[in-house]
Amino acid sequence: MGGLLCCISFWRNQRQDHNYRQSPPDDKLVMHRWTLNDLLFVHVKSRRLILQNRDMGYLQAIIAKFSTCKCPGCKCQGGIFTGIKRDNFGWINSICTRSGCKHRLSDHIQHLREASFKEFTVLMKLIFDIYNTDITLYNLSKKPKSERNILLKGIFESVFDVLDASVLLDPFTLPNIDTIYGSPPFEKTNIEQVLLNFCMHIFNDNGTLKFEDALKVTKFVLKYFDTWMWNIPQELLKCDPREYSKSYDYYYCRFLLHCCLPRCVHSISLRYRPTKIFGQDVLKYTLKAFRIQLQVWCCKKSIMWNELTTSFCLDYFPKYMDLLEKEVFNDESPIWDMDYEHGDLKRETIFLEY
Repeated sequence: MGGLLCCISFWRNQRQDHNYRQSPPDDKLVMHRWTLNDLLFVHVKSRRLILQNRDMGYLQAIIAKFSTCKCPGCKCQGGIFTGIKRDNFGWINSICTRSGCKHRLSDHIQHLREASFKEFTVLMKLIFDIYNTDITLYNLSKKPKSERNILLKGIFESVFDVLDASVLLDPFTLPNIDTIYGSPPFEKTNIEQVLLNFCMHIFNDNGTLKFEDALKVTKFVLKYFDTWMWNIPQELLKCDPREYSKSYDYYYCRFLLHCCLPRCVHSISLRYRPTKIFGQDVLKYTLKAFRIQLQVWCCKKSIMWNELTTSFCLDYFPKYMDLLEKEVFNDESPIWDMDYEHGDLKRETIFLEY
């Protein structure tokens, strides 16, 4: 990328970059420090950096394909420069072969002259993600038309449209994916608050579990839920749709977009915590399947744990989940409406420090 920086001035003096097209999100809703240990994120990033570190001429030609021609009156929405050999000046003097354009490649990339390095990185993310999303859509089109694949195709089509519009209209700003399904959160009282309410309601004067132990189980459950992959719609356990305000598909699509896709579509820079943006409906939809999978995981891992941890996960956890399940499927339970401040809990123990 050094060659590109030598040829085009990416630095703008006394300039302040703006990264978000939408208003800044609530910092409490998003995951932090998750990218370093996420293998999928690291793999995708390494592939993007390979592209980003290509030679000057190659990058110019790639960017020009996604850039409108800046000549007055030209309506070209992206240059085509195939079949033209690179000269001593790179691709700068190549001519666009689109009908009605016929302008130089340099006329498509004038906006790079005043771009900062940060803006250039945003642009490369967009271009890389557009290529990847297009390939994903092609692969999905070859798969059987299951409910999951239909939902995935709809999500990736929407993401592709947003990315494509962003790179044409405002290439140095992260795209606003909130235009697809709206802005998180999607339920009023989130899962984290519901579980805190549950602890305050059940364990303040209950001999089954100490309140401090119940909070430790809650922290463990929340961490696992935030990284747990929900069941696909066709594997959802039977439930009465009249008991829910929205369908499972409604929440599943928003879960994939805001909690999963940021791992592989890096233009979607924020990854939200499911326990912060979903609430009663999602907890009722997922609790039974979540409990089964977490309990299986605990049993498998218990052979590597010490006696205290094993007792905690194989004794306290089932008792906790039995009581939680009873409350979650009781619409009259006060856990849906109680709203304790975190300060109330800190009198007992420090919580949510992660």
